[in-house]
Amino acid sequence: MPRDFAASFSLLRELIPFDAAQLLRLQQGKRPQEVFRTGYSSNAAWALAHMFPVKYPGGFTQLASADAPLPPTISTATIRGEFTRSELFRDYLGAEGYAEGMTLELYTDSGPIGMAHFSSRTPRAFEGAPRKAALAVSGLLGHLVDMVPESDSPDWPVTVDASLKETLEQDEEFQEHVREFQKSPLAFVEHLWWLDTQLVYVGLVQPGHAEVRVATAVETAGLSRQEVQVLSILCCGVSDAEIAARLHLSVRTVQSHVGSLRRKLGAESRLEAVVIALGAGIYVPHPRWAPLRQIARGRLPDSGAV
Repeated sequence: MPRDFAASFSLLRELIPFDAAQLLRLQQGKRPQEVFRTGYSSNAAWALAHMFPVKYPGGFTQLASADAPLPPTISTATIRGEFTRSELFRDYLGAEGYAEGMTLELYTDSGPIGMAHFSSRTPRAFEGAPRKAALAVSGLLGHLVDMVPESDSPDWPVTVDASLKETLEQDEEFQEHVREFQKSPLAFVEHLWWLDTQLVYVGLVQPGHAEVRVATAVETAGLSRQEVQVLSILCCGVSDAEIAARLHLSVRTVQSHVGSLRRKLGAESRLEAVVIALGAGIYVPHPRWAPLRQIARGRLPDSGAV
């Protein structure tokens, strides 16, 4: 299937002159599922999946396109200034040289199924015929997304035990984390948290609504508490020495934990361990030692350590 997608998108480039494209399955109560990607880095792809606005009455196209149902582009959108000032564009897309973008909402007969994002490093590359071509293939792309098997990752956390949520909401450090989340550009985030000695999965959506459930050892790959801490700070993109300083450990102990957590996650490198952790929500964005604003998704220090 990936090879078929690659061939199809290569042909589609003759109609839509993109440098990067991404197909996403987006369903309420589930994690975003990237069905296909070409051109985008892992950082840009993550940002599009998690930061792009999708919950507008009537759909994003109706909000942003002056001539809906044609899909909006950066150069033609009614919210151009708002979008180019956003962290998604400023720190991810624009930082990687993309000057033009186009987003296509995808549907099947049963309703919305996802989005297709296209980016180009050439300004105004999608004006005119490419927008019409995108609209023409939107139904086909929607059905392609629908054909791909859904990810077997767990659904978004849903609170079953009300006492867990009550305890979480009384946690002052968690409330500090929620305030940071509310100031972030993220539409939602999923991660671990400790309630005393119990590890739970938390799902946060703006403007700060939380769902919580108990995390299992299988979901967290059997990581120890200290290994989860080390992994969480590793997601901040800092050195072993900085991890050691934050946790009051020796560098050798940190390196031992990194080796152990890589084995448990089946990761061949630190980078892969970070990608796995962020994709599965296996990290704790604690305001004291791994604050959300420092979580660097897929980034590592420049040391080149593996």
